[in-house]
Amino acid sequence: MTRLAVLWTITGLLACSLLTTGCCENEKKQLAALQQQYNDLQVTNQDLKKSLAQCQARATELETQLSGRDSQLTALKAELADAKQKLTAKGSSGSKAPPPGWQKVAGGVKITLSSDILFASGRATLSSAGVAKLRKVAATIRSKYPNAIVRVYGYTDADPIVKSARLWRDNLDLSANRAMAVTRQLRKLHIPAEQIETVAMGATHFVAPNKTRAEKAKNRRVEIVVVGK
Repeated sequence: MTRLAVLWTITGLLACSLLTTGCCENEKKQLAALQQQYNDLQVTNQDLKKSLAQCQARATELETQLSGRDSQLTALKAELADAKQKLTAKGSSGSKAPPPGWQKVAGGVKITLSSDILFASGRATLSSAGVAKLRKVAATIRSKYPNAIVRVYGYTDADPIVKSARLWRDNLDLSANRAMAVTRQLRKLHIPAEQIETVAMGATHFVAPNKTRAEKAKNRRVEIVVVGK
């Protein structure tokens, strides 16, 4: 082989060697880049797993809270329904009409009895008609308001005491004795004494003017008020 041929051979071998070395470097760089991408994806994947776990834990916590709220809401709905039922029942009870002859007043019911039926003029002794009337009143109290407070109010008209002045000092005295007579009769008719209150009102709280006989008759009365039923 000539010297020139040897040189060309050596030159070719060197060129191949350089080409091979360059290819390896490129592959190494590509491999390193892929490895870095893989590592980055692994880190991202781990972060996503942590986020997912946190979200799942939060979702479980919210579900537990929601379940508790549902239980509370169910309980509150039951309480509300019960309260409405009681209120309706109470309103229904409170709206019942009073017995015949009675009327509703603040805190209870009342019946008004004419003193002209209960007593003779200027007197405080019950008439037979008055006793019969009170017998019906007592029966109503015992059956419908057995534990109630019974207040007996005595009233007169505005005329001063004249004919019966030897018996009563004034209208207040007359109204007191009439109210006490009614109270005693109610006690005889089995209304407990501790439930009865007796009040003398005299010539006050008129329900009509005191000009005519009819108006004065309306003012002469005994009111029986049942409260706290």
